[in-house]
Amino acid sequence: MIEKGQICELTIEDMSNEGQGIGRVEGMAVFVEGAIPGDVIKTRLTKVKKNYAFGHLEEILQPSPNRVEAVCPSAGICGGCSLQTMSYEGQLALKKKMVKDKLIRIGGLENPRVLDTIGMDRPFYYRNKAQFPVSGGGIVTRKGGILANAGPCSIGFYKAKSHDVVQCDACMIQSESAVRLARVLKNFMESDHITAYDKETGKGLIRHLIVKTAFQTGEVMAILVINGKGLPNGEKLVYMMDDAISEIPPDENGMEYSLESVVLNINKKKTSEIMGEECITLAGKPTILDAVGNLQFEISPMSFYQVNPVQMKRLYDQALSYAGLTGNETVLDLYCGVGTIGLYCASKAKKVIGIESVKPAVIDANRNAVINGIVNAEFICGKAEEELPKLLEKGIKADVVILDPPRAGCDPALLDAVAEASPDRIVYVSCDPATLARDIKLLGEKGFAFVEAQPVDMFPWGNHVESIVLMTNCGLKGK
Repeated sequence: MIEKGQICELTIEDMSNEGQGIGRVEGMAVFVEGAIPGDVIKTRLTKVKKNYAFGHLEEILQPSPNRVEAVCPSAGICGGCSLQTMSYEGQLALKKKMVKDKLIRIGGLENPRVLDTIGMDRPFYYRNKAQFPVSGGGIVTRKGGILANAGPCSIGFYKAKSHDVVQCDACMIQSESAVRLARVLKNFMESDHITAYDKETGKGLIRHLIVKTAFQTGEVMAILVINGKGLPNGEKLVYMMDDAISEIPPDENGMEYSLESVVLNINKKKTSEIMGEECITLAGKPTILDAVGNLQFEISPMSFYQVNPVQMKRLYDQALSYAGLTGNETVLDLYCGVGTIGLYCASKAKKVIGIESVKPAVIDANRNAVINGIVNAEFICGKAEEELPKLLEKGIKADVVILDPPRAGCDPALLDAVAEASPDRIVYVSCDPATLARDIKLLGEKGFAFVEAQPVDMFPWGNHVESIVLMTNCGLKGK
């Protein structure tokens, strides 16, 4: 019987969804932070439950063939990249295994066809969106005197499993524009004695800095999430940010970067939610413009947009291939967001109808259709599980259904409606292999056959994996 404090030797065989290595002692799974598959380690058990345990990595007795030295100076401190010590080839193989294992264990498939993970040629500086928490910034006061000393200003990322902010002076996955603007904001807050929001006291102004960078156009948006209605000396900060972006050298294709939008997002609630509902344009435009293939997309402060533009194009190309469009099909794009996948398919389809529950995203989607001169696409605001049955009642026939749900997967009622729609093909885009496998199993029970899965590495150095699955109609409804 194993006990807390016991020293064990483990061979790490797998990795959890949270990026912890998994080994076994006396048949019990042990989760170890910092260990990767293939490592032989010595671990001290820190917590023992009925069916599993957690351990602290004491010593690596034999490193995995995929173990490498981390290149980021914040590795092991910042909670952003859990696979820094694994080779990129090892990461791609691991992510394929993650998808296949879930399809077998949860999806009930015997030997699913899972293709090799589509990786990046240059898996660094790929993120077009940075989300920096802000802390500290000096003395917090109230009427009658000092409330607290918030300490030095830090702008960066959360330490693993905490809300302590790690100062970020460089990042291996964020854009240069994001890191530069974080540095500018830190200097501005220190010079103008502006404090960060403190969740314990409810005092302080700056909560988050969000930077969106359009990699195809060079347009940059800075969003300051604040605990108030305005920003003291905001014009000064805008000039500082503009200077910082203008100093970025052109990229290898000669594209220059420009600060096109500075937005204040008002969030005065005592909540862990990052953004509030109100946005005020402090300088420039309310949106920026980016491109995917031959299409242009407006990006607003609140809109969702894939964070890896290089892999986004590859993901959408795969979706288009799986859809098998000839120009005669009606495509339903469910959980459509700002319409990127549906619009990407529109030129090959007869009609595209998107459904999305977030109203600003629907507005963006319809606007993006107008920008691109696409007249055979429309986007509806509502819950997909409620709106799809209404479309079917109107006689809409779906030839292809695209599902791109959040991490929680599809609502069961939506899967029932999809089965009722009886499309020839289902293209399922997923950011969580477990909920993907769960939904694939349910769709299989409703008459759809799994064909293949294609993992796409949208998050190099992180433990998440995007995947796209093709399912076809078995004809159980007489098609």
